[in-house]
Amino acid sequence: MAIQRFPRRIFRDAMTLLVPSVYDGYQTPATTEETIRNVHVQSDNRTHKNGDNTEVQLRGKVWVYPPYSTPFLDLETLQEQAQALGGVLTCMITNKAGTTTGPYTILEVNAFPDDEDNLHHYELGLV
Repeated sequence: MAIQRFPRRIFRDAMTLLVPSVYDGYQTPATTEETIRNVHVQSDNRTHKNGDNTEVQLRGKVWVYPPYSTPFLDLETLQEQAQALGGVLTCMITNKAGTTTGPYTILEVNAFPDDEDNLHHYELGLV
């Protein structure tokens, strides 16, 4: 069974991704900003257990879908780069009405494959 396309009408939000790039002499991270348009944000109030056996309450999920979300970035690689610097990815969300909320910390980046093992979409867990 083929994975169905997501409906375009739900991808109306924007996410400004704050990616730590370097730390200055005072250990303050410099960040680069990337705005990804046409993402879908959904509230989420579930408890997530990390690998170190700590629990956090997820506040939301963001879906990034290649056919609609632009520009399309390799979010797994960006998360790995942030962690290598000792930082985390954060984001601001702007809904279709223009209201901006955040910042949110991106706790998890999950890539979901399609039937041919190509990337279908990303799901980001926000705290």
